[in-house]
Amino acid sequence: MIHSIEKALKDHNPEDLPQKARAAVLVPLFESEKGVGLVLIQRSENEGPHRGQMGFPGGMVEPGDNGSLLQTALREAKEEIMIFPEDVKIIGELSQRQTILSELSVKPYVGVIPYPYNFIPDLTEVQDTYTAYLAALDREVMMGENSFDLPPPVYPVSGKPVWGLTGRMIMELLELIKL
Repeated sequence: MIHSIEKALKDHNPEDLPQKARAAVLVPLFESEKGVGLVLIQRSENEGPHRGQMGFPGGMVEPGDNGSLLQTALREAKEEIMIFPEDVKIIGELSQRQTILSELSVKPYVGVIPYPYNFIPDLTEVQDTYTAYLAALDREVMMGENSFDLPPPVYPVSGKPVWGLTGRMIMELLELIKL
């Protein structure tokens, strides 16, 4: 299944916004006996406009990234949940998106990680990690009114809503691979 996702991403022409992205995320995929899954984080309640929200590991470009959005995504994944860059095989990109709350442009990179993986959240930034399987996300998406009272698409993961930028990224990935 990962091979077919990699092929779909290779043939995909992700759209970028007119403004240059200033942040990047890693969309970590893995394959297990249950199918292909992805890893999400719940941001800590500390500070920032996205506190407490579910999302992918990532953040703002820093000087040490040398302007590379891919390096930003990999560095942030390591800082936030200890996914080591050498354990990630980048298989493609999704379209650059703009966050609803902060109007920040974000570039998503899709990478495959080994399974199982020992995530170690940096508790100053990440409250917890979650996994969700693509087939379940495809079935459970809330496209209209939902119990979370959030704009669709909304994906329920462990009783928590995944929406906004992350929800739109998941929707693009699912549409691309047409489960």
